[in-house]
Amino acid sequence: MNVLLEAKVSNTKPRPLKRRRMGTDIADLLAIWQYVEYSAMRVLTGWGREAGHWNDKLAMCHHAWLQAESTDKLRSRLEMFPGNPDTPISGRFETALNVLFLAPTWADAMGALHEILYPTLSAAYEHYIATSHPVHDAPTHKILRELMDAKAPQVAWFQEFKAREDFELNLEYASRVHAALGDVEHFRVPIPATEPFAAPVGKNTNFRMKNAPGKVPDGDKAPNIIPFLENDWSTSVEARRLYFMIGYFWEMGVAEMQLRWLYYADFMPWGFIRDEARHMWDESRHGHSGLTRLRNFGLDIEDVGYNSYGAANAEGELPPMTPKDVYEAFYNVTQIAETGYFKTKGYCFEDFRDGGDEASAEMMQFDIIDETSHTEYGRQWLEVMMERAGVSEDYKARAVKDRQEAFRKAGDKVAAYRRFLTTGELPRTPEATQKSTGENGSSVIPGDSASLAKFCQQLQDEHARAHYERLLQILRDQCPLSNATTAPLRPHLPM
Repeated sequence: MNVLLEAKVSNTKPRPLKRRRMGTDIADLLAIWQYVEYSAMRVLTGWGREAGHWNDKLAMCHHAWLQAESTDKLRSRLEMFPGNPDTPISGRFETALNVLFLAPTWADAMGALHEILYPTLSAAYEHYIATSHPVHDAPTHKILRELMDAKAPQVAWFQEFKAREDFELNLEYASRVHAALGDVEHFRVPIPATEPFAAPVGKNTNFRMKNAPGKVPDGDKAPNIIPFLENDWSTSVEARRLYFMIGYFWEMGVAEMQLRWLYYADFMPWGFIRDEARHMWDESRHGHSGLTRLRNFGLDIEDVGYNSYGAANAEGELPPMTPKDVYEAFYNVTQIAETGYFKTKGYCFEDFRDGGDEASAEMMQFDIIDETSHTEYGRQWLEVMMERAGVSEDYKARAVKDRQEAFRKAGDKVAAYRRFLTTGELPRTPEATQKSTGENGSSVIPGDSASLAKFCQQLQDEHARAHYERLLQILRDQCPLSNATTAPLRPHLPM
C-alpha cells in the first residue's frame, strides 16, 4: 500500500521566505499554481503507464504535455514580476497533493484529477479574475483563461472514459482529497512559504510503479511476425512498409517508458521536463500514426499485437529510477535508437514515395522531422544530465561505438535466421563453442540466445507465416507498390 514516508520534523521555528521587493499576492499565487499544474503532470506521469485502453494511453501522454504547457505559461508569467519560478512554496501543498497522488487505483487518480483538482483550480483562477483588476493584470487573466480552456480535451476524454468503463470515484478517497485541498484554502490564498518546503508531489512517498504497463485489449491475439519482417527487410520493400506501420504503432512503448523517466527526472531543470514531455507526446503520436496507417487498410491491434516491448506480462513493481538510470535511458533513445535510424528512415521514405504509397512516405517524413528535434534534445541536455547524475564520459564517442555494435548484433541476428532456414542450426551461447564459423566470422550470437532461438523457430510456424503473408497481401491488394520487384537491396535493420 502506498503511504507517506515519515516526515522529517525540524526543531527550529518555521521561517517564512522574505518577500522580494515589488512582491505581490499574484506572484505568490503564480508560484503556487505552477506547482499545482506540475503536480497534475506528475500524477499523469506517475500513474499513466497503467492505462490499458489505447485511447487512455494516448490521453496520458497528450495530457502530460498539456500540463507541461500550462506549467510553463505560469512560470513565464512569474518571471515577469520579476520572480523565480523555482522559489520554494509551503510544504502544506505537497502534503495536500500527496493525498490525491496516493490513490487506490489509476482510475481513482484520474477521477480525483478531473472531478476534484481541475475544478478546484479553475475556481481559484475564476476567483482571481473576478477579484483583481482586469487592466492592471490583464496578462495573468489571459493566461488563466488559456489554462482553463486547455483542460477541455482532458475533461472530454474523462467523460468518455467514465461512460465506457462505468467508473465511479472511490468516495472515501474523494473525501480525503476534498479535505486536503481545503487545508490549503483551495489554492485561493497566498499561503506563506515556510519550511519544510514542498518537494515534487509523490517524491517523499513509497509510491512504486507496476512493472507491467496496462494491457491493450486484443493485444495478445496475433502471432509474432517480427522475425519474418527482419529476415525479409533488406530484400522486400513490402516487408519494410509493413514493418514501419507496426514499428511506429509499437512506439507507444517508448512513450510509456518516458512517462517513467519524466516522473523521476525532477533532478533536472524545468526546461528538460518541458522538452521531454513534448518528446514523449511525439512518441505516443508516432504510435497512433502507425495504428492509423494499419487501420487505413482495415487492420487493427488484434492483427499485429501490442505488448509494450514485452513488458505487458511482467510481475511486481519497478524500483525508483536514479539520476544515472534516467541518463542511460535518455542516452539510449536519443543516441542509439533515434540517431541510429535516420539513414534507414530516409531510404524507406524514398522507397515508399517511389513505389507510389504517398501516405506511408508522408508518415516517414513527419517522423523524421520529430526525430530531428529529439536528437537535438539529446545534444542540449545530455551533458547537463551527466553533471547532475554524476556521470563522466564522452557520450558522443560511446554512441558511435554503441550504434556500430547494435548494427553488428542486428546483422548477426539476420545471419542466424538465414543459417537456421538453410541448415536448421540454432544459435548457441558464447560458452557453447570457441570455434568461429559463418557470416561475420562467428556462429555465436551475443545476448539472449534462448530468445533468438525461439525467434528462429518462429520462422517455421506455419500459422505465423500464413498470417504474415496475409498482411502483406492485404496491403498489396489495396495499395500495390510499383517498385515491389525493382526497389534497391537495402542493409539489414540497424538494431
